[in-house]
Amino acid sequence: MVATASPSATTLNGEVLITLGQAAKLLPGARGAARRHPATLTRWIIVGAKSVDGRRVRLEAVRVGWSWCTSGPALSRFLSALAGRAEPVPMPSRSRGKRSAAAAGEKLAGSGW
Repeated sequence: MVATASPSATTLNGEVLITLGQAAKLLPGARGAARRHPATLTRWIIVGAKSVDGRRVRLEAVRVGWSWCTSGPALSRFLSALAGRAEPVPMPSRSRGKRSAAAAGEKLAGSGW
């Protein structure tokens, strides 16, 4: 949700605002970079990003003068929405993974591959 705010705004839905530069420092960079570029976060605000389940998700932010600001919790909600799940998916046990791999191998062998 993109909203416009006055320059005196200090919260987003009751959450403390941070600049996009500060938010970018909270995220790991891509392709070996130390952090994300603030322009990436601006793109997530305006255009959004495609989630795992195909939805377009936008980073919540407010406009303060000429600058965009977001919040830490808004960034967390955005990243969770990108993953397409509300809670983390547990990893299968090692023995279950081995059984699944063996069953897939038998299925492939039976099909002539």
